[in-house]
Amino acid sequence: MTKEERLKIYDEATSLWGLVAQYDQCIEEMAELTVAINKYKRKVLYGEYKKQDVIADVVEEIADVSLCLEQLTQFFKDYNIDEIIDKKLKKLQQEIDYMKSIKK
Repeated sequence: MTKEERLKIYDEATSLWGLVAQYDQCIEEMAELTVAINKYKRKVLYGEYKKQDVIADVVEEIADVSLCLEQLTQFFKDYNIDEIIDKKLKKLQQEIDYMKSIKK
């Protein structure tokens, strides 16, 4: 599916259920990803869950959150999100470079 097709679906969802409902859905999906990651950590550290099931849950929630992020990005498209991401990535690279330099 193309980005344009996805954006059309997001617009239809917003028209049907409203902007607040779409924000709430994004919040719910992010919370579900948090839960899935915590379950994955417990599996890795303590073996409490079937690993494949937990991985499938994490992947599913990553997909849901990715859709939500794309939709939120569309809602806030006038606010130079890519520019802010670039600044944050540069800052992260500086931190990485610094940490690598002190570990030598």
